[in-house]
Amino acid sequence: MSLNKHLPRQRKFLDELLQEERPHVVGADGTRHRFKKDELKKLSEILDKSEHHLLKLPIYIEIDSTAAGSRISGKFENKIICGVLNIKNCGNETYLYKPDIKILRKELPTTTQYIFLVR
Repeated sequence: MSLNKHLPRQRKFLDELLQEERPHVVGADGTRHRFKKDELKKLSEILDKSEHHLLKLPIYIEIDSTAAGSRISGKFENKIICGVLNIKNCGNETYLYKPDIKILRKELPTTTQYIFLVR
């Protein structure tokens, strides 16, 4: 049994997904994970158009068995997260706790996914 079998074999860039009629990625287990077009549009409005080819989706919310919070890493991933959560001064890494994750998953249910890290 694998904790992360739901994760895509390969993530796709935002600009690529915006052009697809039925935007999706295929999971390691062979299942299709679809993205809502309105969510993709929301992300495209947060980022500059010149950044659309730099954001890979889904955005991973890293759940670490040794840490209390969850981590989001990546410059453009954090620009999205901070835009949705109205966080000022974002860098390349953000730690979130349950209340913020709840808001994030409500706002971006198809463009974010949990990844479990076991150490």
